[in-house]
Amino acid sequence: MKKLVFPLLFVLFTSTLRAQSKVFREVGEDIATQFKPITQDNTLVGYLAFTRLEKADADSFNYRVTIMDENLNDIGTVNFREENLELETVSFEQNVLCLGYIQTALSGTQKIRTMRGYKKVEDAAAASHVLLQWISLNGKVISSYYQEAALSTAAVPGRSPYASSIRVVNLLRYGMQIRNVPRVGFCLFFGDGFKQDLILFDLKGAVIHKMAIPDLADRYYLHASATYIYLMEKRDVRVPEGGYKLCVYSPQDLSSVIDFDLRDSKDNWLKVLSFDNDPVTGDAFVAGCIISPAMEKQFGTAFDYSNGPYIGLFSIDLGGPGRDMKANCSYWDDEKFPGLSADGLFTDKEFYVKYATATKDFSGNTIFAGTALALVGSAKFKLADGVFVRQEASGRIVLDNSVHCDESKSFGPAGVLNDLDKKDFYKVVNTDTKSNYMIIDDAENIYVYNVNSKKVMRTIPHKDGTVKTDVYPAKEGHIIVAEYHRKEKYTRFSIEAP
Repeated sequence: MKKLVFPLLFVLFTSTLRAQSKVFREVGEDIATQFKPITQDNTLVGYLAFTRLEKADADSFNYRVTIMDENLNDIGTVNFREENLELETVSFEQNVLCLGYIQTALSGTQKIRTMRGYKKVEDAAAASHVLLQWISLNGKVISSYYQEAALSTAAVPGRSPYASSIRVVNLLRYGMQIRNVPRVGFCLFFGDGFKQDLILFDLKGAVIHKMAIPDLADRYYLHASATYIYLMEKRDVRVPEGGYKLCVYSPQDLSSVIDFDLRDSKDNWLKVLSFDNDPVTGDAFVAGCIISPAMEKQFGTAFDYSNGPYIGLFSIDLGGPGRDMKANCSYWDDEKFPGLSADGLFTDKEFYVKYATATKDFSGNTIFAGTALALVGSAKFKLADGVFVRQEASGRIVLDNSVHCDESKSFGPAGVLNDLDKKDFYKVVNTDTKSNYMIIDDAENIYVYNVNSKKVMRTIPHKDGTVKTDVYPAKEGHIIVAEYHRKEKYTRFSIEAP
């Protein structure tokens, strides 16, 4: 990874100071800026600000793309004119940026009062396009790619069912995803209401191969490496948390390598929590929970969790050059792990875990993170600690640690956990120090946790007076702190060590 990014970093740092913070001010209603991360190999390598400036004519706007390095230094600017655009995603490979937009006459939320107004929105949705743009680091547009796309019109829930108008928005049904393919170019997946396409491009924007995805699914997840391109499909509504299928393609021409359902050797469905790269090998892996066949449709409430919707944890190393695919499935329903009951209760702590994500450490372990569902008395529950569970290469499951976080009020067995759980988890990896961190974004506070030392390094409140703070992963081994100053109407972004 460092070798791929080094040419970019050399260009950046020879001519600019290493800024660690930047302020973005609100300019006005007619000028809007989108702030996006630039990713390579599933890792953040920079940032991009996409600004819609003044209207150029009746059908188009002037736009500005500002490219920043991983330390928020400006390194390039591109100005161009185009019809109404919404930036969806950005990727990077060999000093080339690939930007993915949706081009549509009407964007954002539209207020509709008449059938004529609704017809206008539908017509705009049907005449939309996917636009890809290749930009060099010296600020030149290398090429562009257009393809027709039919957006879907969806109603936005309103406050009153008796309102004289409705609000609708046009959306690309299955979204747009772009991933860099090392030493090849970029891979695009997008899907509307009529088709799902997978397209491989070279670094100059030429199409290498294009194929239609025949399977109709609820959701799609694109992942790429130097060895394979992966498309994961979530497609079986009969098992709401299962039904995953993994399709593997060649990065040279999208020829099919293999496809298979994500089930264990006992034919149990697997719930996917993470689809990422191993920081040691660089290979892709999938990790999550093994679904109990008796509880396939019962997992939403505290009562469901107390009856064991899962029977274990899994991780699958998808392999690479000279390395075969390898699955590691650990089952607790036979009570072979001390302190872990057959229904997934950690008996010493008296809590279940609402698993949220998983990451690989540098010792071959898979670290699962989630929220403690603690027992309160005989018939009450609460969502409390952040919990880290370690699955070792041997298959052993160990409670690695639990961290005090914001607690919910107690609730009964019918409490719907997804509505009550306010925690989000984001991983941060430092390959130089071989350290793993986890950002726990809770209701009131943000906790930055060091997985190696098992310590909370920082606790940051979300609100402090008129300042609202959020924290996200940044460049390798760092976090980005975003402070929105409501009164002064500006946002400060700072790159900081955990």
